Amino acid sequence: MKHATLSAETDLCVKCGLCLPHCPTYQLTRNESESPRGRLSLMQAWANADLELSPTLRKHIDSCLTCRACESMCPALVPYGQLVNEFRSATNAKTSSLSLIIKKTLTSRHIWLSKTLLRVYHSSGLSKLLFRRLAKFSGNQSNPGGFATHYSANGEKKGQVALFTGCASTLFDNKTLADAITVLQRCGFDVDLPSQQVCCGALDLHAGDKKVYRAFASQNKQAFDASAYDAIVSVASGCGSTLLEYQPKTNAQVVDISQFIEPYIATLDLRPLASTAWVHTPCTLKHVFPKNNAVADNLSYIEGLKLNLFDKNQVCCGSAGLYMISHPETSEALLNLTLGVIKTQPTNYLLTSNIGCALHINAGLNDAGLNTQVLHPVSLLAQQLKD
Repeated sequence: MKHATLSAETDLCVKCGLCLPHCPTYQLTRNESESPRGRLSLMQAWANADLELSPTLRKHIDSCLTCRACESMCPALVPYGQLVNEFRSATNAKTSSLSLIIKKTLTSRHIWLSKTLLRVYHSSGLSKLLFRRLAKFSGNQSNPGGFATHYSANGEKKGQVALFTGCASTLFDNKTLADAITVLQRCGFDVDLPSQQVCCGALDLHAGDKKVYRAFASQNKQAFDASAYDAIVSVASGCGSTLLEYQPKTNAQVVDISQFIEPYIATLDLRPLASTAWVHTPCTLKHVFPKNNAVADNLSYIEGLKLNLFDKNQVCCGSAGLYMISHPETSEALLNLTLGVIKTQPTNYLLTSNIGCALHINAGLNDAGLNTQVLHPVSLLAQQLKD
Protein backbone atom coordinates (compact mmCIF):
# COMPACT_ATOMS: atom_id res chain seq x y z
CA MET A 1 0.00 0.00 0.00
CA LYS A 2 1.45 3.34 -1.06
CA HIS A 3 -0.60 5.68 1.12
CA ALA A 4 -2.61 4.19 3.98
CA THR A 5 -4.32 7.42 5.06
CA LEU A 6 -5.49 8.26 1.55
CA SER A 7 -6.70 4.70 1.09
CA ALA A 8 -8.76 4.79 4.29
CA GLU A 9 -10.26 8.23 3.66
CA THR A 10 -11.25 7.52 0.05
CA ASP A 11 -12.96 4.35 1.31
CA LEU A 12 -15.53 6.59 3.01
CA CYS A 13 -17.14 7.09 -0.39
CA VAL A 14 -20.08 4.66 -0.75
CA LYS A 15 -20.24 5.21 -4.53
CA CYS A 16 -23.86 6.38 -4.36
CA GLY A 17 -23.43 8.86 -7.22
CA LEU A 18 -25.38 11.67 -5.58
CA CYS A 19 -22.42 13.93 -6.30
CA LEU A 20 -22.60 13.48 -10.08
CA PRO A 21 -25.27 16.11 -10.90
CA HIS A 22 -23.38 18.69 -8.83
CA CYS A 23 -19.93 18.24 -10.39
CA PRO A 24 -19.09 20.85 -13.06
CA THR A 25 -16.62 18.68 -14.98
CA TYR A 26 -18.95 15.69 -14.99
CA GLN A 27 -21.76 17.88 -16.28
CA LEU A 28 -19.56 18.93 -19.18
CA THR A 29 -18.06 15.54 -20.05
CA ARG A 30 -20.37 12.81 -18.66
CA ASN A 31 -17.12 10.96 -18.01
CA GLU A 32 -17.09 8.99 -14.76
CA SER A 33 -13.38 9.70 -14.33
CA GLU A 34 -14.24 13.41 -14.35
CA SER A 35 -16.60 13.04 -11.37
CA PRO A 36 -15.90 13.05 -7.61
CA ARG A 37 -16.85 9.37 -7.34
CA GLY A 38 -14.58 8.47 -10.24
CA ARG A 39 -11.66 10.52 -8.98
CA LEU A 40 -11.96 9.01 -5.52
CA SER A 41 -11.84 5.54 -7.06
CA LEU A 42 -8.73 6.48 -9.04
CA MET A 43 -6.98 7.94 -6.00
CA GLN A 44 -7.89 4.89 -3.92
CA ALA A 45 -6.55 2.53 -6.58
CA TRP A 46 -3.25 4.45 -6.63
CA ALA A 47 -3.07 4.50 -2.81
CA ASN A 48 -3.60 0.72 -2.74
CA ALA A 49 -0.88 0.19 -5.38
CA ASP A 50 -3.47 -1.13 -7.84
CA LEU A 51 -2.86 1.70 -10.29
CA GLU A 52 0.39 3.31 -11.35
CA LEU A 53 0.79 7.05 -11.41
CA SER A 54 0.50 8.22 -15.02
CA PRO A 55 -0.16 11.42 -17.00
CA THR A 56 -3.72 10.22 -17.57
CA LEU A 57 -4.31 9.74 -13.84
CA ARG A 58 -2.88 13.15 -13.06
CA LYS A 59 -4.99 14.71 -15.79
CA HIS A 60 -8.23 13.41 -14.30
CA ILE A 61 -7.35 14.63 -10.80
CA ASP A 62 -5.97 17.97 -11.98
CA SER A 63 -9.09 18.68 -14.04
CA CYS A 64 -11.01 18.99 -10.75
CA LEU A 65 -11.81 22.60 -9.83
CA THR A 66 -12.03 21.69 -6.09
CA CYS A 67 -15.26 23.67 -5.99
CA ARG A 68 -16.39 21.20 -3.29
CA ALA A 69 -20.01 21.16 -4.45
CA CYS A 70 -19.86 17.41 -3.94
CA GLU A 71 -19.07 17.87 -0.24
CA SER A 72 -22.21 19.94 0.35
CA MET A 73 -24.51 17.05 -0.50
CA CYS A 74 -22.38 13.99 0.31
CA PRO A 75 -24.26 11.74 2.78
CA ALA A 76 -21.00 10.04 3.80
CA LEU A 77 -19.29 13.39 4.54
CA VAL A 78 -16.27 12.51 2.40
CA PRO A 79 -13.65 15.30 2.79
CA TYR A 80 -13.16 15.39 -0.97
CA GLY A 81 -11.21 18.66 -1.28
CA GLN A 82 -8.79 17.56 1.43
CA LEU A 83 -8.22 14.24 -0.35
CA VAL A 84 -7.46 15.88 -3.69
CA ASN A 85 -4.93 18.15 -1.99
CA GLU A 86 -3.43 15.11 -0.21
CA PHE A 87 -3.10 13.19 -3.46
CA ARG A 88 -1.36 16.08 -5.19
CA SER A 89 1.02 16.41 -2.26
CA ALA A 90 1.70 12.67 -2.03
CA THR A 91 2.41 12.38 -5.75
CA ASN A 92 4.68 15.44 -5.81
CA ALA A 93 2.50 17.28 -8.30
CA LYS A 94 4.66 19.40 -10.59
CA THR A 95 3.88 23.09 -10.93
CA SER A 96 4.39 24.48 -14.42
CA SER A 97 6.65 27.46 -15.04
CA LEU A 98 3.57 29.40 -16.05
CA SER A 99 1.85 28.68 -12.74
CA LEU A 100 5.02 29.48 -10.78
CA ILE A 101 5.22 32.93 -12.38
CA ILE A 102 1.57 33.63 -11.64
CA LYS A 103 1.89 32.41 -8.03
CA LYS A 104 4.98 34.52 -7.46
CA THR A 105 3.19 37.51 -8.96
CA LEU A 106 0.17 37.11 -6.74
CA THR A 107 1.81 36.11 -3.48
CA SER A 108 4.66 38.62 -3.39
CA ARG A 109 4.12 41.21 -0.67
CA HIS A 110 6.29 43.59 -2.70
CA ILE A 111 3.93 45.30 -5.14
CA TRP A 112 6.79 46.57 -7.28
CA LEU A 113 8.00 42.98 -7.80
CA SER A 114 4.52 41.79 -8.69
CA LYS A 115 4.07 44.55 -11.25
CA THR A 116 7.51 43.85 -12.72
CA LEU A 117 6.70 40.15 -13.07
CA LEU A 118 3.40 41.04 -14.72
CA ARG A 119 5.16 43.24 -17.27
CA VAL A 120 7.70 40.52 -18.05
CA TYR A 121 4.95 37.94 -18.27
CA HIS A 122 2.92 40.15 -20.59
CA SER A 123 5.82 40.93 -22.91
CA SER A 124 6.67 37.23 -23.18
CA GLY A 125 3.26 36.52 -24.70
CA LEU A 126 2.84 33.49 -22.45
CA SER A 127 -0.81 34.04 -21.72
CA LYS A 128 -3.19 36.49 -23.32
CA LEU A 129 -5.96 34.90 -21.27
CA LEU A 130 -4.63 36.18 -17.95
CA PHE A 131 -4.35 39.73 -19.21
CA ARG A 132 -7.83 39.65 -20.67
CA ARG A 133 -8.93 39.10 -17.09
CA LEU A 134 -6.76 41.78 -15.54
CA ALA A 135 -6.80 44.57 -18.10
CA LYS A 136 -10.37 45.76 -17.57
CA PHE A 137 -10.32 45.31 -13.81
CA SER A 138 -7.53 47.79 -13.19
CA GLY A 139 -10.06 50.50 -12.35
CA ASN A 140 -10.63 48.85 -9.00
CA GLN A 141 -7.39 50.30 -7.67
CA SER A 142 -8.59 53.17 -5.49
CA ASN A 143 -5.83 53.37 -2.90
CA PRO A 144 -2.45 53.36 -4.68
CA GLY A 145 -0.74 54.78 -1.59
CA GLY A 146 -1.39 51.64 0.41
CA PHE A 147 -3.07 51.14 3.75
CA ALA A 148 -2.33 52.01 7.35
CA THR A 149 -2.17 49.23 9.95
CA HIS A 150 -5.00 50.64 12.09
CA TYR A 151 -8.30 52.42 11.46
CA SER A 152 -10.54 53.65 14.29
CA ALA A 153 -14.26 53.01 14.52
CA ASN A 154 -16.71 55.77 13.68
CA GLY A 155 -18.83 56.67 16.68
CA GLU A 156 -19.27 54.24 19.54
CA LYS A 157 -16.75 51.41 19.38
CA LYS A 158 -18.31 47.93 19.38
CA GLY A 159 -15.11 45.94 19.03
CA GLN A 160 -11.89 45.34 17.10
CA VAL A 161 -11.30 43.16 14.06
CA ALA A 162 -8.39 42.20 11.86
CA LEU A 163 -8.80 42.42 8.09
CA PHE A 164 -7.13 39.82 5.89
CA THR A 165 -5.96 41.66 2.79
CA GLY A 166 -4.99 38.74 0.57
CA CYS A 167 -2.74 38.80 -2.48
CA ALA A 168 -4.88 39.33 -5.57
CA SER A 169 -7.11 41.86 -3.81
CA THR A 170 -4.08 43.91 -2.73
CA LEU A 171 -2.63 43.85 -6.24
CA PHE A 172 -5.73 44.23 -8.40
CA ASP A 173 -8.70 45.29 -6.28
CA ASN A 174 -7.77 47.33 -3.24
CA LYS A 175 -11.02 49.27 -3.75
CA THR A 176 -12.78 46.36 -2.05
CA LEU A 177 -10.34 46.50 0.86
CA ALA A 178 -10.84 50.26 1.24
CA ASP A 179 -14.62 49.86 1.10
CA ALA A 180 -14.49 47.03 3.64
CA ILE A 181 -12.56 49.22 6.06
CA THR A 182 -15.09 52.04 5.61
CA VAL A 183 -18.10 49.78 6.23
CA LEU A 184 -16.48 48.10 9.25
CA GLN A 185 -15.69 51.52 10.74
CA ARG A 186 -19.26 52.66 10.19
CA CYS A 187 -20.48 49.48 11.90
CA GLY A 188 -18.47 50.54 14.96
CA PHE A 189 -15.28 48.49 14.71
CA ASP A 190 -11.61 49.34 14.93
CA VAL A 191 -9.88 47.67 11.99
CA ASP A 192 -6.31 46.35 12.08
CA LEU A 193 -4.34 45.23 9.05
CA PRO A 194 -1.41 43.30 10.60
CA SER A 195 1.68 44.02 8.54
CA GLN A 196 3.07 40.52 9.15
CA GLN A 197 0.23 38.79 7.30
CA VAL A 198 1.08 36.94 4.09
CA CYS A 199 -0.68 34.91 1.39
CA CYS A 200 -3.28 32.50 2.79
CA GLY A 201 -1.51 29.63 1.00
CA ALA A 202 -4.49 28.41 -1.03
CA LEU A 203 -2.63 28.30 -4.36
CA ASP A 204 0.15 26.20 -2.89
CA LEU A 205 -2.23 23.94 -0.97
CA HIS A 206 -4.20 23.13 -4.12
CA ALA A 207 -0.97 22.58 -6.03
CA GLY A 208 0.16 20.00 -3.46
CA ASP A 209 2.94 22.14 -1.94
CA LYS A 210 2.20 21.62 1.74
CA LYS A 211 5.56 22.97 2.88
CA VAL A 212 4.91 26.46 1.50
CA TYR A 213 1.27 26.35 2.57
CA ARG A 214 2.22 25.48 6.16
CA ALA A 215 4.81 28.27 6.25
CA PHE A 216 2.20 30.81 5.17
CA ALA A 217 -0.31 29.41 7.66
CA SER A 218 2.20 29.59 10.51
CA GLN A 219 3.10 33.20 9.77
CA ASN A 220 -0.54 34.25 9.47
CA LYS A 221 -1.39 32.60 12.77
CA GLN A 222 1.40 34.56 14.43
CA ALA A 223 0.19 37.79 12.81
CA PHE A 224 -3.46 37.38 13.75
CA ASP A 225 -3.07 35.69 17.13
CA ALA A 226 -0.86 38.49 18.45
CA SER A 227 -3.91 40.54 19.51
CA ALA A 228 -7.33 39.72 20.93
CA TYR A 229 -9.63 40.29 17.95
CA ASP A 230 -13.37 39.80 17.86
CA ALA A 231 -12.92 38.25 14.41
CA ILE A 232 -10.60 37.92 11.46
CA VAL A 233 -12.59 39.33 8.54
CA SER A 234 -11.97 38.29 4.95
CA VAL A 235 -13.30 39.90 1.77
CA ALA A 236 -12.16 37.19 -0.69
CA SER A 237 -14.04 33.97 0.03
CA GLY A 238 -11.22 31.82 -1.34
CA CYS A 239 -8.79 33.28 1.17
CA GLY A 240 -11.33 33.20 3.99
CA SER A 241 -12.19 29.56 3.41
CA THR A 242 -8.49 28.67 3.58
CA LEU A 243 -7.96 30.61 6.81
CA LEU A 244 -11.10 29.00 8.21
CA GLU A 245 -9.59 25.53 7.81
CA TYR A 246 -6.15 26.20 9.28
CA GLN A 247 -5.13 23.47 11.70
CA PRO A 248 -4.70 24.40 14.46
CA LYS A 249 -7.26 27.17 14.01
CA THR A 250 -6.61 30.85 14.62
CA ASN A 251 -7.58 32.20 18.03
CA ALA A 252 -10.25 34.48 16.58
CA GLN A 253 -13.03 33.19 14.35
CA VAL A 254 -12.58 33.73 10.62
CA VAL A 255 -15.70 35.36 9.17
CA ASP A 256 -16.64 36.54 5.68
CA ILE A 257 -17.32 40.28 5.75
CA SER A 258 -20.95 39.99 4.63
CA GLN A 259 -21.66 37.56 7.43
CA PHE A 260 -19.81 39.70 9.97
CA ILE A 261 -21.64 42.95 9.23
CA GLU A 262 -25.09 41.34 8.99
CA PRO A 263 -26.06 42.09 12.64
CA TYR A 264 -25.10 45.76 12.16
CA ILE A 265 -26.38 46.47 8.64
CA ALA A 266 -29.65 47.95 9.88
CA THR A 267 -27.69 50.67 11.70
CA LEU A 268 -26.11 51.94 8.49
CA ASP A 269 -27.71 54.92 6.78
CA LEU A 270 -27.92 53.87 3.13
CA ARG A 271 -29.06 55.88 0.12
CA PRO A 272 -31.69 54.26 -2.11
CA LEU A 273 -30.59 52.94 -5.50
CA ALA A 274 -32.97 52.38 -8.40
CA SER A 275 -30.91 49.66 -10.05
CA THR A 276 -30.55 45.92 -10.65
CA ALA A 277 -27.90 43.38 -9.71
CA TRP A 278 -27.05 39.72 -10.07
CA VAL A 279 -25.72 38.23 -6.83
CA HIS A 280 -23.08 35.57 -7.54
CA THR A 281 -22.12 33.24 -4.70
CA PRO A 282 -18.56 31.85 -5.11
CA CYS A 283 -18.07 28.15 -4.49
CA THR A 284 -15.93 28.76 -1.42
CA LEU A 285 -18.65 30.89 0.16
CA LYS A 286 -21.36 28.41 -0.80
CA HIS A 287 -19.65 25.17 0.19
CA VAL A 288 -17.13 26.01 2.93
CA PHE A 289 -18.46 28.85 5.05
CA PRO A 290 -21.17 27.76 7.51
CA LYS A 291 -23.54 30.55 6.44
CA ASN A 292 -23.82 32.15 3.01
CA ASN A 293 -27.15 33.98 2.76
CA ALA A 294 -25.91 37.18 4.40
CA VAL A 295 -25.00 38.85 1.10
CA ALA A 296 -28.55 39.08 -0.25
CA ASP A 297 -29.91 39.91 3.20
CA ASN A 298 -27.50 42.84 3.53
CA LEU A 299 -28.21 44.18 0.06
CA SER A 300 -31.94 44.13 0.74
CA TYR A 301 -31.39 47.18 2.95
CA ILE A 302 -30.64 49.25 -0.18
CA GLU A 303 -34.09 50.54 -1.06
CA GLY A 304 -34.93 50.26 -4.76
CA LEU A 305 -32.24 47.70 -5.59
CA LYS A 306 -33.66 44.65 -7.37
CA LEU A 307 -31.64 41.46 -6.88
CA ASN A 308 -31.40 38.47 -9.21
CA LEU A 309 -30.23 35.28 -7.52
CA PHE A 310 -28.71 32.29 -9.26
CA ASP A 311 -30.29 28.89 -8.78
CA LYS A 312 -28.83 27.18 -5.71
CA ASN A 313 -27.42 24.46 -7.99
CA GLN A 314 -25.62 26.92 -10.27
CA VAL A 315 -22.19 25.39 -10.97
CA CYS A 316 -18.74 26.92 -10.57
CA CYS A 317 -18.00 29.86 -12.87
CA GLY A 318 -14.69 28.23 -13.87
CA SER A 319 -12.29 30.63 -12.15
CA ALA A 320 -11.05 28.34 -9.35
CA GLY A 321 -7.74 30.04 -8.60
CA LEU A 322 -5.26 29.26 -11.36
CA TYR A 323 -7.69 26.87 -13.06
CA MET A 324 -8.82 29.55 -15.51
CA ILE A 325 -5.22 29.70 -16.74
CA SER A 326 -4.27 26.02 -16.56
CA HIS A 327 -7.55 24.69 -18.02
CA PRO A 328 -8.82 27.47 -20.29
CA GLU A 329 -11.25 25.39 -22.35
CA THR A 330 -13.13 23.94 -19.37
CA SER A 331 -12.97 27.28 -17.59
CA GLU A 332 -14.47 29.11 -20.57
CA ALA A 333 -17.20 26.49 -20.95
CA LEU A 334 -18.25 26.94 -17.33
CA LEU A 335 -18.03 30.73 -17.63
CA ASN A 336 -20.40 30.58 -20.59
CA LEU A 337 -22.93 28.69 -18.46
CA THR A 338 -22.80 31.50 -15.91
CA LEU A 339 -23.02 34.18 -18.57
CA GLY A 340 -25.94 32.40 -20.18
CA VAL A 341 -27.97 32.91 -17.02
CA ILE A 342 -26.93 36.57 -16.75
CA LYS A 343 -27.87 37.23 -20.38
CA THR A 344 -31.45 36.19 -19.69
CA GLN A 345 -31.80 39.31 -17.55
CA PRO A 346 -28.92 41.81 -17.86
CA THR A 347 -28.36 44.02 -14.84
CA ASN A 348 -26.35 47.08 -13.86
CA TYR A 349 -24.20 45.17 -11.38
CA LEU A 350 -22.70 41.74 -10.89
CA LEU A 351 -21.83 41.30 -7.23
CA THR A 352 -19.43 38.56 -6.16
CA SER A 353 -17.39 37.92 -3.02
CA ASN A 354 -14.27 36.45 -4.63
CA ILE A 355 -11.59 38.31 -6.57
CA GLY A 356 -10.88 35.35 -8.88
CA CYS A 357 -14.56 35.03 -9.82
CA ALA A 358 -14.74 38.80 -10.30
CA LEU A 359 -11.80 38.82 -12.73
CA HIS A 360 -13.13 35.83 -14.65
CA ILE A 361 -16.76 36.95 -14.93
CA ASN A 362 -15.77 40.54 -15.66
CA ALA A 363 -13.77 39.43 -18.69
CA GLY A 364 -16.71 37.36 -19.93
CA LEU A 365 -19.14 40.23 -19.49
CA ASN A 366 -16.87 42.55 -21.45
CA ASP A 367 -16.39 40.00 -24.23
CA ALA A 368 -20.17 39.61 -24.42
CA GLY A 369 -20.64 43.39 -24.70
CA LEU A 370 -22.67 43.58 -21.48
CA ASN A 371 -22.40 46.90 -19.67
CA THR A 372 -22.39 45.36 -16.21
CA GLN A 373 -20.14 46.62 -13.42
CA VAL A 374 -18.52 43.92 -11.32
CA LEU A 375 -18.21 44.78 -7.64
CA HIS A 376 -17.84 43.11 -4.28
CA PRO A 377 -21.14 43.38 -2.34
CA VAL A 378 -19.44 45.43 0.38
CA SER A 379 -18.35 47.98 -2.26
CA LEU A 380 -21.95 48.59 -3.28
CA LEU A 381 -22.88 49.07 0.38
CA ALA A 382 -19.99 51.51 0.82
CA GLN A 383 -21.09 53.35 -2.34
CA GLN A 384 -24.57 53.87 -0.88
CA LEU A 385 -23.46 55.08 2.55
CA LYS A 386 -24.76 58.53 3.34
CA ASP A 387 -22.11 61.05 4.28
